[in-house]
Amino acid sequence: MSETETKKLAEDFKVLIDDAGDLVAATASQAGERIGELRQRLQTRIEDARSRLPEKTWFRKAQEAKAGAESFLRKSSWAGLAIAVGAGALFGLLLRRK
Repeated sequence: MSETETKKLAEDFKVLIDDAGDLVAATASQAGERIGELRQRLQTRIEDARSRLPEKTWFRKAQEAKAGAESFLRKSSWAGLAIAVGAGALFGLLLRRK
């Protein structure tokens, strides 16, 4: 799944949760024990879904991390080179042990 498709899916899910919340609010005046129970369960699930849905999606966080890394590497390319050499050496030592 591409980045734009993932963004669209997350936005669609937010809209779906908001619409379900509006539906629960609109049926608040409806009477009936079964409708009241259903409305309460749906409201609980909507609140759970909203709390689980992060404000920033994972790819936005990844993009911010990527931008930060690129900015760091542009400002201090020698430090980036040293980090890459160190990581490569550590990886090589770990592979050599096996």
